[in-house]
Amino acid sequence: MTESQASRRTDLKLKLLILRCQAGNEPAFGELYERFNQSTLVFLKNLTDSEIAQDLNQEVWLQVYRQIATLADARRFKAWLFQVARNKALDYFKSSKRLRELHEIMKPDKPLEVQMPFDEVDFNKSDLLKLSLDGLSPKLREVIVLNFFEGMDYTEIAFILGCSLGTVKSRIYNGKLKIRELLETKILSHE
Repeated sequence: MTESQASRRTDLKLKLLILRCQAGNEPAFGELYERFNQSTLVFLKNLTDSEIAQDLNQEVWLQVYRQIATLADARRFKAWLFQVARNKALDYFKSSKRLRELHEIMKPDKPLEVQMPFDEVDFNKSDLLKLSLDGLSPKLREVIVLNFFEGMDYTEIAFILGCSLGTVKSRIYNGKLKIRELLETKILSHE
């Protein structure tokens, strides 16, 4: 048997194995897993550390199990399999980057200390305060509402808005100043 004949025979066996997997044959899937599991694991270990690679490899094979029926061309199985593995690794890196960013945001920081009489104003849901909120820009209004009405701290607000902690502090400070001006104007106009 020539090398090309052996290669065609191997390709045909793989195609039949995949067709059996697509038909729901679990022993066939086990055979497919045994044949390619080590390859995907080595691939993932080259991208991440060993433990993460093992976790990602399990996710890869779960997805393969769930979606093998959607594979239109059995000859493209290996490319599809490694695309799934690569996508799992990319998803991991994206989520771990987000977690690192969240960790940076959540680091305890010194709270903004604003020494002004405005801090003595009780931020309850009074009608006067609600009317003053209407005078704020949307960016200032959202941080004031999240902080004073929803009780969120600066780090939570930064995470929700996707901005820096400094930006949140600045917007809250500017929002307080603007509300103070609006309240003083409304109080003076009612006297």
